[in-house]
Amino acid sequence: MVTVMAIGATVFFCWWGARLKRVSIDENKLYVAGLIKEIPIHFADVEAVDAFQGGWPVIVRLKEKSEFGHTILFLAEWRPLLFAGPHPILERLRRLINDGKDN
Repeated sequence: MVTVMAIGATVFFCWWGARLKRVSIDENKLYVAGLIKEIPIHFADVEAVDAFQGGWPVIVRLKEKSEFGHTILFLAEWRPLLFAGPHPILERLRRLINDGKDN
């Protein structure tokens, strides 16, 4: 039974980890990278940014499907007191998205 649970947990975490992307930003775009490819996404193409408590993972929902799908998941930089409130990256991304919609 323990072996089955260990295999199940391994499969789940491999599936979940494969969905995570590496993300960087500048003032105009979100750069999303998988294992091989990196694509730019304009902030105007982002519908919403959400996260679970503490900002792990950050969930970026796109207006239209990209090469990585409609939803991008990434882990924000770890910080002490992770569950004390929203991660600062959420507010920064939301501000950049709103600025992108205005342009």
